[in-house]
Amino acid sequence: MSYFLTEEQQAVRDTARKFAQKEVRPRAVEIDHEDRVPEDLVARCAELNFFALFVSPRYGGLGADLTTTCLVLEEIAKESPAFAGLLNVEIVLCPGSVEMLGSEAQKQKYLVPSAKGERLLAWSQTEPAGAANVMAHQTRLTPDGQGYRLNGVKIFCTQGTAKNYLVMARTSRNGTEGYGCAIVEQGMPGFVVARYEDKLGWRGTNTGTVMFNDVFIPPENVLGDLLSGNHDLGVVNQASFLGHAATSLGCLEGMFERTLEYVKGRTLYGAPMTQVQPVAYWLAEIYAKIEACRSLLYTSARRLPTEGRRGFEEIGIDGLLGSLCKAHVGETAVQGTNTLLQMWGGAGIMDRTGVNRYLRDARTKIVAEGATEMHYAILSAALLGEAAFGIPSSTARA
Repeated sequence: MSYFLTEEQQAVRDTARKFAQKEVRPRAVEIDHEDRVPEDLVARCAELNFFALFVSPRYGGLGADLTTTCLVLEEIAKESPAFAGLLNVEIVLCPGSVEMLGSEAQKQKYLVPSAKGERLLAWSQTEPAGAANVMAHQTRLTPDGQGYRLNGVKIFCTQGTAKNYLVMARTSRNGTEGYGCAIVEQGMPGFVVARYEDKLGWRGTNTGTVMFNDVFIPPENVLGDLLSGNHDLGVVNQASFLGHAATSLGCLEGMFERTLEYVKGRTLYGAPMTQVQPVAYWLAEIYAKIEACRSLLYTSARRLPTEGRRGFEEIGIDGLLGSLCKAHVGETAVQGTNTLLQMWGGAGIMDRTGVNRYLRDARTKIVAEGATEMHYAILSAALLGEAAFGIPSSTARA
């Protein structure tokens, strides 16, 4: 892959690879078993400027492109897909949202410290009605004097060590319904973080429910347009989906590397395991899929436009490469890690070997940040010239 990388991109990738191998690998099983956010590793990511990757230099960032950002996430995911998944939210999705929609004051207040790894951001959208079914969401932001009141419940919020939350909510203005974003700060009266969920995979990301009971939101904490704040983040969402695809690719690669080493050193039925079919065939097939996914991901990272406030239906099919990659690479990672785990036999399902987490993390990935079916719905709507989820653009932006 290095043939199309710049020297700077290779240098950043090598830094991420060294960090992942020397500092994340020894802690990866611990992260999974203890289901604990590794705050010292988060601090190291800040020291290495990973949180500054996708932020403009004007706000203390590196201004890196999507290719560079995906390279970092891929390398870390080889060792801990769960940790990489958490980082994507705090490196791409949240800071990208503030930079695209935020006022200058909001960028200075929230983006600058986030780029330093201080007061990180979390994303809160999903409700019991689903992530994308926003017209059925119950969380509301309603006018109250000089500001607003936020009431409702969000589930499956990937929190990590975040201190500020980007909360999507139903809104209205002059009788027109919309869906916007409020910035909620930890410590605001009425804001409650419930206990974390136990999960199949992505353990260590601190996923759970957050509740809002009459939380006062000052006008300066509304991110973007009150009615279309969420809609206008279509481009940022697509960039985030690419980041998630990079973590799925890294997940599959990490499992492949461990399995290849295991198989090459094992004898089965009196012969090297590599000579017992279909083992060698499986390895070759998965290697081909890894290379195909890598090509798709990094071609998409170079092509995806990342400028402008545009919703999904305005981006067009060429701008939906993030959804395409997340769906395809994610599903391929699940299939691939499942086949690779089979080669380990009984050892693979034992926690002591530390490899079954790759399958669990891959499986979790195709639900987190929008299930595969949601992404194919977005793609099919664009192909057929229809509005995704039956919500016409005029309603989304009214």
